[in-house]
Amino acid sequence: MAIRDLMNGERQHAAFAEAQKLADSGVYHDYTDIEYVLRFDHGLSDVSSLLDSQLMHRDLNRRCADAREKLDLLSA
Repeated sequence: MAIRDLMNGERQHAAFAEAQKLADSGVYHDYTDIEYVLRFDHGLSDVSSLLDSQLMHRDLNRRCADAREKLDLLSA
């Protein structure tokens, strides 16, 4: 079942879990990149409201930075 088909509480939880997975990939720079992917690739037009928390933004930004650092170390 797609995230967009879930009920509100489940929807927010699933969107944040997917955002964390994307952040941990090391491909994205920060939460705004992840929101873009969730909006346009996953069809979550309301992703900004689902992830509208400074705590979520900080967590995603930290995960992105950590994952990119790991990738840089592996490629060196």
